[in-house]
Amino acid sequence: MDESGHSNRHGRHAGHRFEPDGDVTERLEGREREEAIPADEVVRRLGFSSKGLSVDLGAGTGYFSFPLSEFAGEVLSIDIEPKMLEVMTGRISERAIGNIQLVQGEITSVPLADSSADHVLAAFVYHEVASQKRLLAECARVLRPGGRLDVIDFQKRETSFGPPVGERKSPEHVIRTAGKQFRLESRFETDVFYQLGLSKK
Repeated sequence: MDESGHSNRHGRHAGHRFEPDGDVTERLEGREREEAIPADEVVRRLGFSSKGLSVDLGAGTGYFSFPLSEFAGEVLSIDIEPKMLEVMTGRISERAIGNIQLVQGEITSVPLADSSADHVLAAFVYHEVASQKRLLAECARVLRPGGRLDVIDFQKRETSFGPPVGERKSPEHVIRTAGKQFRLESRFETDVFYQLGLSKK
């Protein structure tokens, strides 16, 4: 998981690693991060129009999964770290949420049939995988025609938290790499992060 609250152990050769020790919720969902990357605002920009299936890749402690669950019919939250899923299990129980399903696994191998998801959220994981093309291909595989992918990641510049600048990918990199499978629908940027809405061609 990186400083945004999403797990980063999804690319075998990713260099920026978070060790899930101690109180991970406190470490990864502190005030500075909440102010810089407000989950509720991010989710509102997703533009949900139906109660379909949303997939949260590298869900971590559920920073985006929980607000997603208020709009989506079902949320499939995937993370490779057992400790992250343990934290989420406890929070799901405390909040009595019934539409979040947890799956332990790699985000480049989603346990869904082709064209079965309405939405995929790839928040702060794009820069971490060994192959961005493989990640985008997997997103395209599980999305129905016209389904939406939202890629959120750190700007390729110094910020007060986040991975080394050299490991970050620009929004132009996302748009260029996704071009064969996705069409850019929306773009939002702050000094810290960018949010790209892409529809499957």
